[in-house]
Amino acid sequence: MKRTIVFLMCMIATILTFGQNRTQNLLQEIQCTPPQFTGINNAVPILVENKFPSIEQYLIDKVGYPEEDVRLLTQGTEVVSFTVTPTGNLADITIINSVSNSIDLAVINALKQTNGMWKPGFNDDKPSAMEKEISMVFKIEDLANNDFRDIAKHFYADGSRALFNKSNPKKALRSFDNGMVYLPNDKALLVLRGLTRFELGNKEGALRDWTRVKTLGGMESKEYLENFNSMKGYAEMINVIEK
Repeated sequence: MKRTIVFLMCMIATILTFGQNRTQNLLQEIQCTPPQFTGINNAVPILVENKFPSIEQYLIDKVGYPEEDVRLLTQGTEVVSFTVTPTGNLADITIINSVSNSIDLAVINALKQTNGMWKPGFNDDKPSAMEKEISMVFKIEDLANNDFRDIAKHFYADGSRALFNKSNPKKALRSFDNGMVYLPNDKALLVLRGLTRFELGNKEGALRDWTRVKTLGGMESKEYLENFNSMKGYAEMINVIEK
């Protein structure tokens, strides 16, 4: 049966500029321009604004849905970060959220092909290394009950029951991990997975989840976080998210 494959992508704003040791006030005065994909080899000398193709369309053209993943009905949201260097190359390509090993490889290989095709980011007039993220949704569109938000909510509810009602953090972690495959930037999932990891002794993993929440803008409702004030990771979580 022929299946409809959907690729959805969004470029997340630059979240880190490297090599700066200035005060916050000075940072606010810097005119910061994010990296821009050009699709042109040796693009660094191109310093004027042009109508360039998008990295989203480039990846749609280059990244196929691996046949084995289609056969196994593997779906989810791939999140990858990378650094655009001052020379327009990519470095530090990192999978933040993996859908499958084969999808990881396809995305990384496609990104590596863009070396030299980037106009670097600028701090004032100086090319600077900047980190970017791309999210790619791999969805088999004609499957029934295929809303990623509904699927993630199901895993969130299962994980919550396992954690709070059944005192089974290992089972809870499996559910939260499964939910994250679909909605890796869901703050509620990140908060609870962090608390579960902390409960299991994985403080480093918990801090990564909570730092991610802060990077994504923090929690809109402090009342949500207060629901967990009896858990032993609560103080550390608040210190990371709200400091």
